[in-house]
Amino acid sequence: MSAGAMSAAKSVPPQPLPQEVPMEATPAKSAPKKKPRGRPPKSQAKKQEKITDTMKVEKKPKRKIDRFKGTPESELLLRTLPDHLSPNLDIVIIGINPGLMAAYVGHHYPGPGNHFWKCIYMSRLIDRPMTAMDDFKLINYGIGFTNVVERTTPGSKDLSRKEMGEGAKILVGKLQKYQPRIAAFNGKSIYDAFSTVFFGKKLKKDFQFGQQPDLVPGTNTRIFVMPSSSARCAQFPRAQDKVQFYLRLKRLRNELKGIQEDREVEETDYSFDLIKAIEDAKRTKVKQEKNFDVDTCAGAHVHADPPAAGAAPGAAPGVAAAGTGDAPQPNWDNVFPPMDFVDHIPDITSQ
Repeated sequence: MSAGAMSAAKSVPPQPLPQEVPMEATPAKSAPKKKPRGRPPKSQAKKQEKITDTMKVEKKPKRKIDRFKGTPESELLLRTLPDHLSPNLDIVIIGINPGLMAAYVGHHYPGPGNHFWKCIYMSRLIDRPMTAMDDFKLINYGIGFTNVVERTTPGSKDLSRKEMGEGAKILVGKLQKYQPRIAAFNGKSIYDAFSTVFFGKKLKKDFQFGQQPDLVPGTNTRIFVMPSSSARCAQFPRAQDKVQFYLRLKRLRNELKGIQEDREVEETDYSFDLIKAIEDAKRTKVKQEKNFDVDTCAGAHVHADPPAAGAAPGAAPGVAAAGTGDAPQPNWDNVFPPMDFVDHIPDITSQ
């Protein structure tokens, strides 16, 4: 190789090797985004269309029950309820004060849910069913009515403690004047106010209904406490739960008047002589056999059969059609007397 060729070969720069293209890395999967808890902010929340936005439902007005036939309540609050009292009554029923319905009708315990009139009849303190419209008639049964407070209110809770105390003093004045045998308080709360004023003690939790140990001050009048006759009485909600106290009230009245209670049904020992019964039954059987006449079997003792098959229309029962040759047959079912009582008695005389 010549020197010129060698110099030309040296002057050619070396060519760079081709570089490998790097492979693209697979992107890693990102974790799913968690939805934020709670309600979205108001700016992002979509307004949900309500049915009432497009269709308004008109509410029906509440139906008002006219209990007092148009009489305003303000007028009823001014009314009072008359007492039914006379000297020497057996029982005076003492209520707390008139309610609106009592003031409206002018009679005691007129409410449809009040159990007074049911209980007083069920206990036979009166001899026939009555209603509040008959309250003045109970004087004839020795029963009167009054209240601790005369003022009418929608409910007993509208009365103040002071008002109850003043009413209790007025009540004692009435009882001292008329001197009944028994003052029957129709409700525990009524007697509680009375006891606080005159005996200086409130009723205990274990208070027992019925006759109390104290007398009405200045009288010989016994004190009897009954559960309230109102249907709202939670301890005794039904009439049959309360009638027992009306029965006890009746018993106390009878004791004070010297009336003896109706005697209970007494047990009586009955003896049965079997030998004598057999002899009587045999005599009866002999008498029946003597009066029995076999010749009457075709008459009174014979019950005719229905018309035989093929009988002529209008033919007598038991008579066959003409030409059949069959004689009429009587019914012998009741010809002989039935088995008598003596036939059912076992023979134990020989045992």
